[in-house]
Amino acid sequence: MGEAAEYAVYFSEAEKLAVTTCNSDAIPITIQPSTFEIFSFVPIKKLGRALKFAPIGLTNMFNSGGTIQGLVYNKTSVEIEVKGGGNFLAYSSMSPKKCFLNGAEVGFNWSENYKLGLYLPWIEESGGISCVTFVFLV
Repeated sequence: MGEAAEYAVYFSEAEKLAVTTCNSDAIPITIQPSTFEIFSFVPIKKLGRALKFAPIGLTNMFNSGGTIQGLVYNKTSVEIEVKGGGNFLAYSSMSPKKCFLNGAEVGFNWSENYKLGLYLPWIEESGGISCVTFVFLV
């Protein structure tokens, strides 16, 4: 049997990132009165032996995944077209070596809890579409 499909789950209001499979235990949730939570389930792609990646999208939007217009997985990189401005988040089991925004190298944040993020400015000339490339050594 192959591995069960893995998903990164983003809790928009709690700003929490979790990993689940079809065989995982239930995720306990408590929602207080007059509050809400939005869950984004994104399939995790395995690249190489150690790298697992899933783009969440712009977390300042209700439909964070809807901001992703294109996604290409290469052997050592991931290219993502994102529409909108704000905070981009991805699940990444490894820190990238480099990140490019529209061809220019930019800084990014990666934490041990697998959150990979960067800020995307709104670029009017391109209709708000940014091309983000994460380069890994896998």
